[in-house]
Amino acid sequence: MNEDKMIVMLSNLDDDLIEKEIDNLMDGVECDMESINRKANQKLEKYNRKMKFRKILPYAAAVCLCFICINTVYADEISQALRSFFNKTPVYSTMVDGGAYYLKGSLVLDDNLAIDSFMVSEGRLDMELASKLGIEVLDDMKIIPKDVPDAQYVMGGYSEDGNNKYFFSFMNGKENNNNIKPFKAFDLLVGGKTYAVTLDEAKSLDRAQKLSASEATSNNIDMVTVGANSIEKNGKQAVQLIASFKNKDMKLSRFGQPVDTTVKNVVENVGNGIEATGTGSRTEDIYATDKSGTKYKLEVPADAKAAPVTTFETGASKDSQLTINLPALLATYQKSVDNFRVDIPKDGETILNHEVDLIAQKAVAKSIKRLSPKSAELVFQLNTGDEKYVGIRSFQVHDKDMKKISSEFSGDTAVMTIEFDKAVDALDLEISWPSFVMNGNWTINMK
Repeated sequence: MNEDKMIVMLSNLDDDLIEKEIDNLMDGVECDMESINRKANQKLEKYNRKMKFRKILPYAAAVCLCFICINTVYADEISQALRSFFNKTPVYSTMVDGGAYYLKGSLVLDDNLAIDSFMVSEGRLDMELASKLGIEVLDDMKIIPKDVPDAQYVMGGYSEDGNNKYFFSFMNGKENNNNIKPFKAFDLLVGGKTYAVTLDEAKSLDRAQKLSASEATSNNIDMVTVGANSIEKNGKQAVQLIASFKNKDMKLSRFGQPVDTTVKNVVENVGNGIEATGTGSRTEDIYATDKSGTKYKLEVPADAKAAPVTTFETGASKDSQLTINLPALLATYQKSVDNFRVDIPKDGETILNHEVDLIAQKAVAKSIKRLSPKSAELVFQLNTGDEKYVGIRSFQVHDKDMKKISSEFSGDTAVMTIEFDKAVDALDLEISWPSFVMNGNWTINMK
């Protein structure tokens, strides 16, 4: 490490911690302090800027601190919250946990096929594709990693925009789950052809970047740490918002306070798959202010790829020191949380009072009522746990005999209308993928 880098680094450390450590280091050491101070002043004069120390430290002592104590002082004392961000990897406009590989630019495979974006990380594989082949052909495509030829990833879901552009998410075809391991190279099998593709490795966040953790608030939510990374984009300042969850299966859905207080979902078994539609994912705008009080809206980039979006443009000059207010975020626990059996009465209503632990909050299955021989109504009481700043937005309910389920989550109540293909007397319910709003009211002062 050269002197320039060392002094820049030291200028960002906490004054009291530095002085304390140097006192410990220099205890019992005999030094020619007059000589040291003279050399220190000569070295520091060229920087011609105000240091963040309350007093100029002896240069030799600073060197000792740099090489001996930087790991304990910086990592253990100063950046305890920031260390939770170091496993986050920015890819396109989003961020994933752990290592990831991605496609740097659009890749034309032939006249009928072009990959616009591709990213793979632990448990996640997404691809944006432009193709004239049609969904009937694309539905059967497979991805085979070069280093694990026995693995096979197949389409798990998709959406299209009507202009021969598709977004695909993939799953483990052999295990029928989301067990996906990152890989650098793969073969894409589609339409009777095989295309070889090589990816680039994405770089994870580290302490060399301008990471800032949120300040403590009265709305303490222990399960998540929030912060931001300051970056430059198109000559202006942009920010990467970061949410680091203690539970590895809790994933960010979106930043911001939800616009809609009611969430409606419809899930239907259409024979050859499951179709799902829903409302309630819109969030309010997020803002930052600079030192002069000028307000900037965090804008989703026009070229944003992948979701959820975590990189935002601000329009502020690249050297602005911004303060971001983040009222809330949406998160989803991407696992099953409970299984229980419910007997459906022949007519009328049955009280259940079955508690469901949704990890970040709790709910109670209150009652079930017969609507017809092939339908029933299930009612949940929501937000019965101790996390007063975390609210349940929705969760998935499944039974093998379900044909269609229509859910409405509003306030502290969820009402679900369940339809079957045949008359049934009981349900074996699986509760999974609960979604939450976390009202942290975080303030992030950017460096």
